[in-house]
Amino acid sequence: GRYLRSALEGVVTEGTGAGAFRGFDLDAWPVAGKTGTAEVYGKQATAWFASYMPEPVAGHRYVVVVRVDQGGEGGRVAAPIGRAVWDAIAHRGA
Repeated sequence: GRYLRSALEGVVTEGTGAGAFRGFDLDAWPVAGKTGTAEVYGKQATAWFASYMPEPVAGHRYVVVVRVDQGGEGGRVAAPIGRAVWDAIAHRGA
């Protein structure tokens, strides 16, 4: 439980999703996630980023999942798209 949550929170603070979440207010909008790159023989890799709020904000919880077929690396392609969705959620307010 606690170890896994800490690891997923670390993805957006110091891991493969950290670049995408630089400047995002993680104190007000806690986000944890996992990037991934699914390789398929003969094609460019599929990029993905799965993320969620481990703590509700104003009673709301959100999950954001991004998949870009043949998009490349998850941290470079899918995480920035996920960040844009989280920005929209934070801008709208819970």
